[in-house]
Amino acid sequence: MLHIKKLNLDEIREIYNAYMHEAFPPSELRPFASMEMLYNKNCYPCYGFYDETDSLCAYAYFSCTENGKYALLDYFAVKKDLRGTGIGSKTFPLLRTEMKDRDGLLLEVESVESAEAEEEVNIRRRRIAFYERCGCEMTKAKSLLYGVDFNILVLPIAQPVPEAKVVLHELESIYHVMFDDELYKRVCHPFIAE
Repeated sequence: MLHIKKLNLDEIREIYNAYMHEAFPPSELRPFASMEMLYNKNCYPCYGFYDETDSLCAYAYFSCTENGKYALLDYFAVKKDLRGTGIGSKTFPLLRTEMKDRDGLLLEVESVESAEAEEEVNIRRRRIAFYERCGCEMTKAKSLLYGVDFNILVLPIAQPVPEAKVVLHELESIYHVMFDDELYKRVCHPFIAE
């Protein structure tokens, strides 16, 4: 039976060093010092998902504002040897229960439209379909982040999915925590799709 645990900084570091370099390309993995800085500001809640033997199965790292009602999924992965076993979909009900005081969770997914190869189109469609099966809903909010085109999904928790302008406001607020003003201006371009 899978269970969830909020991680302390040492556990976040341990998972980062042991598993995250395998799951994410170097260009997508923020330095641990950045995670630590956000954690110390109370803006980086992280969770591990463990089996009945207390072995790590998956993890989810979030960015948020200190008192915000939404959190943005920063990293989510199932351990390599457990992928395709259904563990990923079992994590979402646990997140909803653990994060019950939040209005919802925001997720960035690379847009299908911006994929350059058919294989990438299929991977992105499968990823979006997975999140939708887990209860997430597509919004009209989007983001160009480091030049990558993202659609924004919401996993509703305490409130239904809000209007796109609310999603955009929450996303911008979280980005302002994640990035200093200069970097925000250079790399973050959240907007609402027509």
